Amino acid sequence: MPLLTSGPAPGTINPDNVHNIMKQAIYKHAAQGFAPLRSLGDRFSFSRKQPGVVSPARPEKHFTVLIAGGGVTGMAIGYGLARQGIDVGILDASSKKDRASRSNMGLIWCQSKALGNPDYVKWGFLSSRLFPDMTGEIEELSGIDIAYAPSGGIIPCLGEEDFNRRARYIDDLRVEAGGRYPGEMLSRPELAKLLPKITFGNQVTGGTFCDRDGFVEPLKLMFALRQAMVRKGGTFLNNTRVTDITPMGDTAGGKNSGYIVTTKDRTYSCDRLVLAGGLGNCQLAGRFNVRVPITPDRGQVLLTERVGNILPIPILGITRTPGGTIMVGFMHENVGTDTALVPESVAREALWAESVWPGIADLRVIRCWSSLRVMPRDGFPIYDTLPGHPGIFLVNAHSAVTLAAVHARILPGFIMGRDITRELQGINLDRFRLNRFEQQPR
Repeated sequence: MPLLTSGPAPGTINPDNVHNIMKQAIYKHAAQGFAPLRSLGDRFSFSRKQPGVVSPARPEKHFTVLIAGGGVTGMAIGYGLARQGIDVGILDASSKKDRASRSNMGLIWCQSKALGNPDYVKWGFLSSRLFPDMTGEIEELSGIDIAYAPSGGIIPCLGEEDFNRRARYIDDLRVEAGGRYPGEMLSRPELAKLLPKITFGNQVTGGTFCDRDGFVEPLKLMFALRQAMVRKGGTFLNNTRVTDITPMGDTAGGKNSGYIVTTKDRTYSCDRLVLAGGLGNCQLAGRFNVRVPITPDRGQVLLTERVGNILPIPILGITRTPGGTIMVGFMHENVGTDTALVPESVAREALWAESVWPGIADLRVIRCWSSLRVMPRDGFPIYDTLPGHPGIFLVNAHSAVTLAAVHARILPGFIMGRDITRELQGINLDRFRLNRFEQQPR
């Protein structure tokens, strides 16, 4: 049964065109922000905690750095810190439904992005250059093959107008970079030479190619970083959703006296705390009346049956996994925390994929799903400290896989006090508002 017939127009759906869809439960949760229930003799307390009030429980362990969030971003930072011999622990809530890696296609993608922000362009390409060394390290330490492939990447253009628009964008990026920019425009025949086993659709007029792009298996990357961190002396604490954060002493004048971090079952302390909880950072930073300018970004993904190695170079939106399945997905939906699978959206993605590569219509769809990713309001990473708390670091990035290597190599210095503005200007929350942070009403 074909993936799609040629009948329906984009935006419509025939139930026969998408099959074997795996229904996903809508996952909605909100951190409660309450102190844990504690037994004091025969009495219990359950009260809203306020920053500045130290938890009465004695911490079970003290860390130099504690990271709240065990996704790719948190693990990359944790590995980088452990690699430097720093006593680091990672608290991970183990969400199985909204982890961003579930909708991540594993692309290391630097090209055709961030016009107007040249430092971020350099930041992405720096991470790409650091990836081979990091890959060798974590694979040796963990024994996990992360399927790293520095294959380059392609963005197809449909029609002359799309091709010309993309060419102008690449030209503008090259001018902004002082004439040196790795991306290039390729004609349709040139694309065909790169992917000789793919017959492109009639609308494909060419595309962009960048040899700095590539692929990695995102979940294996996360697990390899975790194992490598532990091998370097770091501590991974699973099933530990953070419920409370309180300073250990007076924070007047911007002093950092460390923090007590409470989870459901245990309490820890640290000198420095990194908030790398993705969308959960909204609740974590909210403990200090700080609003983080990020939003949920829902992705819709479909997966086909296995094929041979006919797509050695990923196409943005169409990627062959190491197991041979084809992932299709490019949607960015701003729908809050709703993780519902939308057949109409999946159909639009499938129709687009068929216009790029008609042969994909002959493949059987074996699964569809959706999940939430992190999207800073302007699309660029956020690295900053919370106001009045120089020991609490906020880290949010949409491109966690692409930036994993630079997060492992450069961000540990930032966490330990080094100024990284030489590498990346406009990295903090100053860019979102004049008063630095948007304070939530008390």
